[in-house]
Amino acid sequence: MSIQSEIMARGKPDAVQFCAYVEDDESRAVVEQVVRDLVIAHANVVKGSIRTAIKALGQRRSPKTLIVDVCKSELPLSDINELAEVCEPGVSVIAIGDRNDVGLFRELLNSGVSDYIVKPLTPTLVQRALLATADGDSRSRQTTRLGRLVATVGARGGVGATMIATSVAWSIANRRRRRVALLDLDLQFGSVALSLDLEPTHALREALENASRIDGLYIERSMVQHSDSLFVLSSEEELIDEMPHDAEAVTTLISELRNKFHYVIVDLPKSLTRDSCQVLKDATHLVVVTDLSLAGMRDTLRLVQLALQGNAACQVTIVANRVGEFKEGEIAVAEFEKAIGRKVDLKIEFDAKNVAAAMNIGKPASSHSKPVGQSIEHLIDILSGVGASQKPGWLARLWNR
Repeated sequence: MSIQSEIMARGKPDAVQFCAYVEDDESRAVVEQVVRDLVIAHANVVKGSIRTAIKALGQRRSPKTLIVDVCKSELPLSDINELAEVCEPGVSVIAIGDRNDVGLFRELLNSGVSDYIVKPLTPTLVQRALLATADGDSRSRQTTRLGRLVATVGARGGVGATMIATSVAWSIANRRRRRVALLDLDLQFGSVALSLDLEPTHALREALENASRIDGLYIERSMVQHSDSLFVLSSEEELIDEMPHDAEAVTTLISELRNKFHYVIVDLPKSLTRDSCQVLKDATHLVVVTDLSLAGMRDTLRLVQLALQGNAACQVTIVANRVGEFKEGEIAVAEFEKAIGRKVDLKIEFDAKNVAAAMNIGKPASSHSKPVGQSIEHLIDILSGVGASQKPGWLARLWNR
């Protein structure tokens, strides 16, 4: 397969699928010559460094193949880490620089960069790197960079897990400019689409019934677009219908989504199904939403134990929602924490007026309630590792794990 065919096959034909950010005119001329020689359509060669790329890609869709110049970077590995945070999963990155350093070369490759080319560039070197990427020689590094998988579940019904899921997804997509897939796994009673004033389809049920039909094109056609960066997949099936499905479908679906989005937010049904348990096994993060009730305390503990038994690497976050709704009947936070054996990570004060108003008009609560919005931003910081007590290392963050 030609470089043009490969790049075109891996993205929308009307989008920039190849982009290079190069500092000096000589290197830019070489890259432009290679683009012409390989007949790469929808390509863009820009004067700039890796910092230019980070700033630009934080505001727009990522190309599938990217060349970045690290010549003027004082901390190239740190910059590659930051680039990984703004790039969509699945992007192949080729770095170019002026340091003929074997140690740097190895570190960059270990960090997920497909290749490192030392200046001065030649058409042969650039062609070889691009063709290797297209032919799959570096595919193993490309595909291990997956989006974060965040599962949200309510310890009991009515505690606001869907409100949290939709608010987190909306805020990440619209305030932090990351591509987000929001998946509602409750096919009969789920209210994600309702909460965002969207029309659910039958595409999710069809996908879960037959894993073989799930691919990038099917997902692109099936998801309902809420904004440029937020996409929703949900269903509203008849209550009397059985929900037969392919056992491998959820795993396949989640894998495809994580290859295309920075974050995959899954709103799990209260009654955990086999599909829900599979999501918990794969999740990078679990958000357990509870109230400060005896039942909430019991089931929070059970959910945390279940998640960690099957996925010890999962980062679990406990959110106490609707705090203050029943002041006389709520369990004290200290007592709640003692019973579950860990801290409550976030407390969201009860704001009935603004949250209900937002939900009733199909808007995320974080856009209408200042207290909820601030709490959601704090939760997103926890999920992304910002301000956490133990920040993940640069390599872990690079992989979006």
